[in-house]
Amino acid sequence: MSEEDWTTQSPESAEADEEADRIDRAAGIPEPRQTSGSFVMSIVVPVIIGGIVLIGAFWWGAGQLGLFD
Repeated sequence: MSEEDWTTQSPESAEADEEADRIDRAAGIPEPRQTSGSFVMSIVVPVIIGGIVLIGAFWWGAGQLGLFD
């Protein structure tokens, strides 16, 4: 297995990043905004909503199959 360190940035890559940053600043392109979404709003709430939708779909499907009669 290779012992190469994948976490270090090569000088060529660092130079390209600096050049891209310089071009962005010259063009007036702002830095990207940092997202401020919390774990609850980005993970928990969609999972709960998805669960409610699935329960409703299964309930509806069971009704269509006549399982409640």
